Amino acid sequence: MRLVAAVLLATLCAVSPIFALADDRHPPNSQSSKSTAAESGVALYRSSCPCHQCWVARTANFRIQWCTSEANLRQLAERCERLVTGAKLAWLGDAHPQAWTPQCEVVVHAQLGDYVACVGPGSERTSGCATIRLDEGRVVARRIDLRSDADDWDKESLPHELMHVVLADHFSNERIPPWADEGIAMLAESPEKLKRRLTELRRVAGQGTIYSIGDLIGVRSRPQPAFRDAFNGQSFALVNLLLEHGTPRQCLEFVEASRNQDWRTALHNVYGNRLSDLEQNMSDSIWTERAARGARYATVSLQSQVAEHHPR
Repeated sequence: MRLVAAVLLATLCAVSPIFALADDRHPPNSQSSKSTAAESGVALYRSSCPCHQCWVARTANFRIQWCTSEANLRQLAERCERLVTGAKLAWLGDAHPQAWTPQCEVVVHAQLGDYVACVGPGSERTSGCATIRLDEGRVVARRIDLRSDADDWDKESLPHELMHVVLADHFSNERIPPWADEGIAMLAESPEKLKRRLTELRRVAGQGTIYSIGDLIGVRSRPQPAFRDAFNGQSFALVNLLLEHGTPRQCLEFVEASRNQDWRTALHNVYGNRLSDLEQNMSDSIWTERAARGARYATVSLQSQVAEHHPR
């Protein structure tokens, strides 16, 4: 059967279509823009946006539109390239990845209203959305929408949503389970934000609103808002435990195996006896600083890999 899927990998409630970006066929004539493009791998173009202050940047992997200065856009484009290099290296083991085809479209919206109008109803409480389309085992469209009026959108939302796009390369035949998609993407967030997520997890756990590991792994779509703090926190805690006892590659192997067999069998096949009491470990992780320490380690580790393989 031909597989055609529009997959939403983000923290929102509505499916967003792929919108066309403004025209960027006419590059600037300034010599400074041309020379900078040659040095940084970023080419800047005037956009046909009605505001007359909008630029489009093209890199090997991205096409980015943002109504801002040339300097801001170039900085964002370079950051996107560093992030994708680090994420592919850390999770896919690819130190020299091929450029994405098609490129990932990134649109930075100045206001909440513009963002919601583009992403769809239910996105009001989000600051980023990644949309991926799959067709017969291939990623045929990649897009990230962001809100520049949200706090730390470039430090928190951008790397989180970009991780969803990177994971889609590995899971292009069948959508990655939500717990793994969110848990891995949250590792790209700052330790401070992850600590807040764990605080919320403890709050709902104290109220009895919590998943068993089997139920968490069995979730097939984003849960209702009342269960999201538990889902997000436990997804991160589970991924963190898997990384404590193995490699990112083994984590992805477990994700794939757990879709086709009982999670305990999959766990033993991938990790042996190292995680024989996973449920107790999960409970310990929730009520101690274990997950927070893991968050700090994961963030520092990823940043060091990005710096080593894609220096500023």
